[in-house]
Amino acid sequence: MSHDAISEQELIDNLESKAVKGMTLVQGEDNKFRIYVTLTWKEGRQLLETQRKKPRTWASLDRLVRHINTKYRQVPVIQLELRSKNESAKNERKRGKGEPES
Repeated sequence: MSHDAISEQELIDNLESKAVKGMTLVQGEDNKFRIYVTLTWKEGRQLLETQRKKPRTWASLDRLVRHINTKYRQVPVIQLELRSKNESAKNERKRGKGEPES
């Protein structure tokens, strides 16, 4: 599924103008966290990306929450999408990175 992108400054501007419906913190297959934003004026989710047009990622949820609390104001309700350990282990085995559990 492809997503449109939003920059940090665009996110801040949309938060200030109350155009952000919601934010979702998503744990990817690499176990890093990303921010997806839903805007009032645009369909679908927007992936927060860096100035170099790469997805902005965080290695830990606590660092991401700290970033949100220090960088953004008027944050709407935030949803969290976590990967299950079983799903992660299956994917690692498929890529040959882990041993099967007994």
